[in-house]
Amino acid sequence: MTHTHTNDRSGVPAYILAGGNSRRFGSDKARATLHGRPLILALSDQLVGLGFKITVVGKRDDQYADLGLDTIGDLKPDQGPVGGLRTALTHRQAGWILLCSCDMLGIDGSWITALFNQQRRVPDADAITARSKVWQPFPGLYHSRLLDCRALKESGSFQSLFARITVAPIESVGLLPIRQVNTLEALQRAHASDA
Repeated sequence: MTHTHTNDRSGVPAYILAGGNSRRFGSDKARATLHGRPLILALSDQLVGLGFKITVVGKRDDQYADLGLDTIGDLKPDQGPVGGLRTALTHRQAGWILLCSCDMLGIDGSWITALFNQQRRVPDADAITARSKVWQPFPGLYHSRLLDCRALKESGSFQSLFARITVAPIESVGLLPIRQVNTLEALQRAHASDA
C-alpha cells in the first residue's frame, strides 16, 4: 500500500520521544501494551500509515531495535522532552519535523492536516501546535531554526520554551482529543474505555 499525501507534500519526518525515565509509570511506557501491542509500535504504525518516516529518540541508539524501530540516543540524557526535541532537530539538521511522544494513544489524520495547513500559513514560525489553557506540545511541528535559539538550550519545559519563541497555534476545536498515558492507571482506563 502506498501513502503519498503527507510526506510527498512536505518531506517532513516524524520523531517519537521515548527517552524519559517513566517515573510515574514505573516501567518503560513505550513498551506498555494496549490490545497486545506496545504503545510505541501502535503510534509508529499510524504515523507510517499517514506517510511519515519514523525515528525514535531514546536513551540509547539501540533501545528499540528489537521492535524494528530506528532509534537515536539523546544527545544529553535526562534533559526531558525539550532535550529530546533538540536531539531530533540536530538529527534532522534542516527543516521541519513532526514531534510526538511515545505515550500518545494514537493520532488522527485531522491533526496532521491542521498542523500542515497552519505551517503553510505561517512558514516563519518556530513551532506549530495546539493551545488550550496551556500549549500542547504533541503532536507539533518544529523547525530546525530553533537550534540557533538560546531558548532551546536554556528551557527546562515546553511551556517555558514556547514563551520565548514564535509559536503558531492551530484550532483544535472539532479535532479528536489527543490521549496520553502517563500512569498505569491511565493505561488501565484506556483498556476499559476501548473494551
